[in-house]
This record gives sequence, structure tokens and C-alpha cells, in this order.
Amino acid sequence: MSTNSNFEQPTVVMGCQCALVSAGYLAIFAVAYRLLTSIWNIVGPYVLFSPIDLKKRAGAGWAVVTGATDGIGKAYAFELARRGFNVFLVSRTQSKLDETKKEILEKYQNIEIRTYSYDFTNAAVSGYQDLLAELNQVEIGVLINNVGLSYEYPEVLHKVDGGIERLANITTINTLPPTLLSAGILPQMVERKAGVIVNVGSSAGANQMTLWAVYSATKKYVSWLSGILRKEYESHGITIQTIAPMMVATKMSKVKKTSFFTPNGEQFVKSALNTIGNAADTTGYISHQLQLEVMDLIPEFIRDKILTNMSFGTRKAALRKREREAKSQ
Repeated sequence: MSTNSNFEQPTVVMGCQCALVSAGYLAIFAVAYRLLTSIWNIVGPYVLFSPIDLKKRAGAGWAVVTGATDGIGKAYAFELARRGFNVFLVSRTQSKLDETKKEILEKYQNIEIRTYSYDFTNAAVSGYQDLLAELNQVEIGVLINNVGLSYEYPEVLHKVDGGIERLANITTINTLPPTLLSAGILPQMVERKAGVIVNVGSSAGANQMTLWAVYSATKKYVSWLSGILRKEYESHGITIQTIAPMMVATKMSKVKKTSFFTPNGEQFVKSALNTIGNAADTTGYISHQLQLEVMDLIPEFIRDKILTNMSFGTRKAALRKREREAKSQ
């Protein structure tokens, strides 16, 4: 009995050593794979790959842009017009639509611009049916689901500025348009076996953002929806992309100063359009992608702490500004 035990003990030890070595190699492989994936996500779409022929991929000459009179949406409208697309502008205020149409046509005379005034806080199916009836009068090659709504400043759910009306509007505007407009325009793209849909989300959807509950959750919805639609329509020749930017200097972000990490709308959109067909889910801008990949490499509990501190810092600064403005009145 003692002799057999002496032979078994080294075998057990060697087995444990082999398991530990294998686990070590697997851990190294996992880390290396994650680092290489991060590098590829930055270098591939933004450095190595050439932009695709967007007109060919779209298969039609019209582009629809929602939230088209400000910020990223307006920049998309201008850049698509520059690339030779006719543009269907959709936004809430007709006077701003008319002004944007005038600005585009002054710069690009060889295209056609149509407008449709729609308040996306209106969740009525009849409203969307009327809108889609107008949009489907033209052959749509590109749909930019850009319209969105955020908080005035970060806050816990029950104290959000604007109360439950604001929360309802954020939920409605950030989720219904990409869902219903995609569903209403996809039939003509499927028939044509060509088309591009870009759903503009936010990097806030990549993490569970403290003080941004509804905004973060609805932007996660945009990403999730886009990923599923890609699986459903990849066999139909349709390109569906999620763009999840970080900070862009726009009216919505309340940031005016640009930098390497904060492009203006025009800079951002030129970059984002060049990633279509080369990246299915990306931030749209190389410095944003760099930030996202670095954040993803940080352990979750540390990342959550960093993001939470940033949210509370933004909230504190916003409340101080409000207090100063109230005192000056």
C-alpha cells in the first residue's frame, strides 16, 4: 500500500503543475487577444482601411437624417450633401429646417433637399405612419437615426431636471425613432438588396453610468438593437452600423471648445462616415476609440469608480453654474 502511494503522489503533483501551466498560458493568450483586438479596433477602421464607395453600398441617391438641424445631425446632412446625396431633413422646428435647407443648397447646388417637421416626443403610431409615408416617396439609400435627448446635467433618477416628463421624452426619443424608422424604411432596402442604416448611440451605453440611468440605458438599447438587426439583415446586402461617440463639441453636449479628444460635428462626421462598411460598432472617431479601448482594459470596479466620480464632478459644476446664474438675475 505504501509503495503504490509513493508512485501516485508525483503523478498528482505533475498533474497540478500541468493544469497551472495551462491556465497561465490561457491567461496570457486572453490578455494578448484583448490587447490585439483593442489595437485593431483603433488602427483598422481609422488608419488601415480605405473608405468604401458609400453611393454603391447605399444603392440609392437619398439620405434621411433625423435631428438634422443641430450638432452631429446637421453635420451628417452637410457631409452627405457634399458626397452627392439628396438629403431628407427631419427635425422638430420647420423654421430651423428651412434655414438648414437654405444653408446646404447655398453650398451644394446640384442636389435636392426635402424637409419634414416632426416632434419625436410624439410616440403615436399614426404620426410615424405619416412621416414614413413621406419618406418612402423617395429611394432611400442611407438612414441616419441621429435624433436624441439627454439630461440637462447628471442626476439620480427621481431628481432629474424636468421630472418624469423629461424621463419619458428621453426614453421615447432615444428608442422609438431607430426602431420604427428602420422598420419602415428597411422594406425598400431589402427589395433593392442595398442600403445603409446608421444608428447614433453614445459611449454612455457601454457602461452602467451612475447619474445617467435612463440616457445610458436607452443608448445601450440602440447598440443592442443595431447588433440584432445586423444579424437579421446581413444576407440582404444591408449595412447597419452603430456609432457611439464620446464628447463632441455640439449644442447638446454643451461643450464649445474643441481638442484632440473633442472634435466638432464636422470633424466627427467626416471620420464616422468613412468607417461605414469597415466597422460595425465603433465610436466614429480615432481619439474616441482610443479612449474607449483604454477604458475597457481597466478592471470594471475601477472603471465604475472613475466614471462615477466624473458624473458627480459634472453634476457639481452644473449646479454651481446654475447657482451663479440665479444670483446674477
